[in-house]
Amino acid sequence: MEKQNIVAKVLRVIGIVIMIGGFFIALSMGSRASEVGLNSGIALPALFSSFVTGMLFIGFSEVIALLQKIHLQLYQEGTKATASSSNDPEVDHPLEQKKWHPSPQDFADIQELFHDQKVTKIEASPYEDYCVVQIEGKDHIEVVELGGFKPKKVSAASKPDLVNDIQKWFNNLPPS
Repeated sequence: MEKQNIVAKVLRVIGIVIMIGGFFIALSMGSRASEVGLNSGIALPALFSSFVTGMLFIGFSEVIALLQKIHLQLYQEGTKATASSSNDPEVDHPLEQKKWHPSPQDFADIQELFHDQKVTKIEASPYEDYCVVQIEGKDHIEVVELGGFKPKKVSAASKPDLVNDIQKWFNNLPPS
């Protein structure tokens, strides 16, 4: 069962009450307008304003409900965003792309990530948003993911199949 946000429920109920109450007030104002010497058109602005105000409350409740749904999808059962799922091939194995190039900003961000080491080579892997970084004096490569706000190192423990595939690909590259 999906958790629902109580604030979203309350705002939705308030919006519906405002719309229904506004309808009855406008109906009452329209029927009594001639008795008290007012124009019967006075009910229309009351009806319109109650409708708009009620819809605003309902709209805000919908936004909160959608944010709650996103929150539950991202953080369901611990931190799903960082955990790798064997059922979701896209998380473990991104779609293979033959031609893509990191931007100059990506190169600068990768250099900043390895600020204390000398980077000898940065190569775009066949998997979009994943680069291979070779460090001077080290015989192994580092895999870096560029998909977020900042690049992050990908360990063989978190995504073993992806790292192994990228290492095999890199080892088969012709020397440059």
